[in-house]
Amino acid sequence: MKNGFFNEHKKGIIVGALIFAVLIFIFFIIFFVVPSFGGDRYGDRLSEIKSYKVSSSTISDIKNTLKESEGVKDVTYNIEGRILNFIITFEDNYNLDSAKTVSNVIIEKIGEKNLKYYDVQIFLDAKGDNFPMIGYHSKGSDTILWANAGDGNES
Repeated sequence: MKNGFFNEHKKGIIVGALIFAVLIFIFFIIFFVVPSFGGDRYGDRLSEIKSYKVSSSTISDIKNTLKESEGVKDVTYNIEGRILNFIITFEDNYNLDSAKTVSNVIIEKIGEKNLKYYDVQIFLDAKGDNFPMIGYHSKGSDTILWANAGDGNES
């Protein structure tokens, strides 16, 4: 009995172990790696977004109101998940305090219900010492926090 079971079936055991390892590897790939490629990049964080739609007419109203304000050259908008981004471009050397006041239109027109769901980022841009400026309104917050994007000074 010097030649044991393993010695007699060495090739079969090695082939069987390799097949088992490959099957475990394929199982791991199919159930853990592949699902991450096809999913939504936001996961289920946007599951309630249909209840908090900001209509295109509201966005158009905000953009038109801002464009009618003195000194505003352009307004752009995009949405990233639960963040509403507005970029307001002003004429050169526009007054920063006036620019902040003009941007309050965004918060007023989005609506209280939507402001509890969305964060709002407002980018103010113009040629001048105080620009660019970024305003951030966190969902559920009452205020816009402002920071100078150029050198890190907060106001």
